[in-house]
Amino acid sequence: MTRAALPILALCALLAGCDDGAFTPSGGSEAGAALDARAVEAGVLPNPENIEFAGRFETRSDLGIDKFCAVKTGSDRFDVGFLAVFGPESKCEGTGTASVQGDKVEITLNGKGACTFAARYDGIELRFAGAVESGCARYCSDRASLSGTHYFMIEPGDSAARNTLGREIDRLCG
Repeated sequence: MTRAALPILALCALLAGCDDGAFTPSGGSEAGAALDARAVEAGVLPNPENIEFAGRFETRSDLGIDKFCAVKTGSDRFDVGFLAVFGPESKCEGTGTASVQGDKVEITLNGKGACTFAARYDGIELRFAGAVESGCARYCSDRASLSGTHYFMIEPGDSAARNTLGREIDRLCG
C-alpha cells in the first residue's frame, strides 16, 4: 500500500462509521420520507396512492419525438401503443396491453410476435427495461431498440391517449 492511499483508507473507514441509525426498513431515511410526503402535499411529486397511468407520454430529442399512450380497459389493465424514434428511417413501433401493479408495469406487444417486458412508472416517467427479450426486435427497424427507452406523462386521460399518432400505425391507442 502506498503512503498516499493511507489517508484515503482512513477517511473511508471514518465515513463508514457515520451511521446514525435513523434509517427506515425501506432503505430511506426518516428525513427523506418526510421530505417526500411534503412534496406530495405541495403537488411537486405525484401521490403514489393516486397515480394515473392512462394518458399520453412523450420524450423529445434531436432524433424526433418518442411517444407512448395508455387507455384504461380494466382496473389495472390498459391498451398501449408506442413509437421510439432513432432518426427519419429508424424506429420501434407497436401496440399491445399492459398491467400495472404499483410502480411495476408489464407490457406485452402483439401483432409481430411474442414480446413481453418490464417497465417502471413513478407517476411522471415511464422507463422500459434496459434489456428486453429477443422477440421484441421484430417491432424495430435495423439498429433500433426499445430497450431503456423512457417517456414522460404530458397529458393524462384516455382521450389524450387516443390522440397519440404513430408513423405506420395511424393512432397508437386508437
